Amino acid sequence: MIIALSLESIGPILNWMALALLFVFALAAVALLIYLASLPGRIAFRRGHRQAEAVRVCGWLGLPTGIGWVVAMVWAFLKPATRGAEQVAENQATVAQIAALQASVTELERVLGGPSS
Repeated sequence: MIIALSLESIGPILNWMALALLFVFALAAVALLIYLASLPGRIAFRRGHRQAEAVRVCGWLGLPTGIGWVVAMVWAFLKPATRGAEQVAENQATVAQIAALQASVTELERVLGGPSS
């Protein structure tokens, strides 16, 4: 009666399957590390961060320790400071508001009879 199969005959197949699984898991681990290392830089570029390239480098160099990677993630989510034309427009709006407030104070002083001392 030859009903039971011997496991010795599938031994080499199991060895090759185990090797293939180890290779797949190693590739998946490398892909995950690459994804995680590039994540802060991609977030910074997508958000229009002025220092996105520095965030990208910090993400890659900080991955081995983890601390630098966390710093890069926080840095990527910080709101980029306004610069250039946006800053000029913001300053002009502030100057206009100050001028309007000064005109209001001058009008109040005129109505009330001069500056109070």
